[in-house]
Amino acid sequence: MKLIDRYLLSELASPCLFGLMIFSSLWLVNVLMKMIDLFVTKEVALWAVVRIFTYSLPVVLTTAFPMAMLLGVLMAMGRLTADSEFTAMKAGGISLYRLMIPIAAVGASVSLGVMGINEFLVPHANLERNRIYLNEVVLKKPLPKVAQNIFFEGGKELKMFVRHYEMKTNKLRNVTVFHFESGDFPRITEARGAILSERQWTFLDGTMFTSRPTGAPENLIHFRAWNYPLDLRHAERINDITPRPADLPFADLYRYIQEQKSKGLPTVTHWVDFFWKTSFPFASFFLSLLAAPLAAGSGRSGASLGVGLSILLMFVYYMLLALCRGGGEAGYLAPFWAAWIPNVIVLVVAFFLMRRAAC
Repeated sequence: MKLIDRYLLSELASPCLFGLMIFSSLWLVNVLMKMIDLFVTKEVALWAVVRIFTYSLPVVLTTAFPMAMLLGVLMAMGRLTADSEFTAMKAGGISLYRLMIPIAAVGASVSLGVMGINEFLVPHANLERNRIYLNEVVLKKPLPKVAQNIFFEGGKELKMFVRHYEMKTNKLRNVTVFHFESGDFPRITEARGAILSERQWTFLDGTMFTSRPTGAPENLIHFRAWNYPLDLRHAERINDITPRPADLPFADLYRYIQEQKSKGLPTVTHWVDFFWKTSFPFASFFLSLLAAPLAAGSGRSGASLGVGLSILLMFVYYMLLALCRGGGEAGYLAPFWAAWIPNVIVLVVAFFLMRRAAC
């Protein structure tokens, strides 16, 4: 590796890592807002929320890598241009095309890495995330809503009245429970205290009895602690779930498409997903080719090119992705071109800018 290559790679490293942290954080804010809503509003268990968040990270990384490469190349080449280093290199016989070699190599390496993550890590992560969400959010009921000095539902067969409630600890004092089972009269429990956990009610130091039609108690039982299990599920756990076709690895998706085709079912959307798996990972490579001549042909500093321009370019790029994908799914574009047109447009613009900046 020549000195110029090592120098460019060292210049790219810091801004690319900075861009990865910046854009990953931007995507993670949206994920975190959803996780907070699950934990606070829907009262999903913290461990389930943490796992859902963890399994969301691979998709966030693959989305942030193209933006990070774009920002990194813009800032690195912008600094070389602003400090007249690029001018000195051209005077020394080093053309922009020569400088593109290490930049293109880094972009291609990142693209292959993103393709590997999409192929081997993202399908498993999405499947686990969907399994946890199904079992811990969709099929799970929230804990009973405890209220003080009013009757509330304490479970499937419980009506409760609580005179004192400590919200922070989920501890209750002076509790009356009406347990409705088969029969005309409920079983009544008077407890000095109770604790609500995710799995059960624990009633402490109380008596349990059944009332006669006259109101007199019968079958009186004293207890120190009585555990009542909570059924907080709409259905049994479902562990064997089917992944979405778009989440399948490359080879599995191709086999799925062939099976759908043999059954006479539509496959256009799946073909778009198939070619998308080849096109989107290479966004890092093509955007690197675009960023280098754009920065080299500008007299502004890397900081001014920085985050603002990269966000603008990524907005335009993602708009192209959305339009072409929609056109492919609607049948206006062939699936291959629906996935690859944004990259082709970026490549054409990159070559135009490269010719102009190299002059």
